[in-house]
Amino acid sequence: MPAAAFFDLDKTLWSCVGEKVFAYHQLAQGGINLKQFLKIISLQLRYDLHMIDGTETLKRRILSELFAGESVRPCLDVYDQLFQAKLSRAFFPDMLGQIDRHREAGDKIVIVSATIDFIALQVADYLKADECYATVLETRQGQFSGEVRGPIPFGRAKALIVQDYAHRNGIALDQCHAYGDHWEDRHMLKLVGNPVAINPDAKLMRHAKQNNWETRVLAPSKYAGFSYAKRFMPKRIGKSS
Repeated sequence: MPAAAFFDLDKTLWSCVGEKVFAYHQLAQGGINLKQFLKIISLQLRYDLHMIDGTETLKRRILSELFAGESVRPCLDVYDQLFQAKLSRAFFPDMLGQIDRHREAGDKIVIVSATIDFIALQVADYLKADECYATVLETRQGQFSGEVRGPIPFGRAKALIVQDYAHRNGIALDQCHAYGDHWEDRHMLKLVGNPVAINPDAKLMRHAKQNNWETRVLAPSKYAGFSYAKRFMPKRIGKSS
């Protein structure tokens, strides 16, 4: 019977938060203003501190403010340049090796992430993933509408996506692996026979130990804060890169 490996993206496959790095870059280039930048950072802080109530609503509102009316092609071009020059170096080597092992075993590689689609899809293409689920920004006539199409793959919604994928593809979840770093990833992790917590936050670490889940702590250890993100920024903001 076929099996799959389900991967969260930020702080699981790579050691950064893609939207945060993109925000730093856009701030440095004048693509967003300081007020917009701080809203993005506040959203990530709420997530990191497990202030989950209202997080999805807040994310939809911020994405609407940032992208409504923006032309799609220039935005994608900016991100593609950032990915090729910088972000493609942010993957955990151990996780790249893990993907190779799953592929050699014949497992489907599936990315399930709440990050915006053009970030996640670039990663999926780079890693040659079989499927990718992310927050889909709606477009109309070459512009972002400011709306999100479909669910945001976060918490229980991420688990539902995994269940649906398994059902449609005849996959037994007890034969599958899943990888995540955040407490909210537990909903996905508990579905599979082989859950793995990658650099788990404190709540997920406790939960993983209580349930005898595998945990892995991967280098670099500083993967979330400004000291790491500024490596990917133009020298106008971060002098060391």
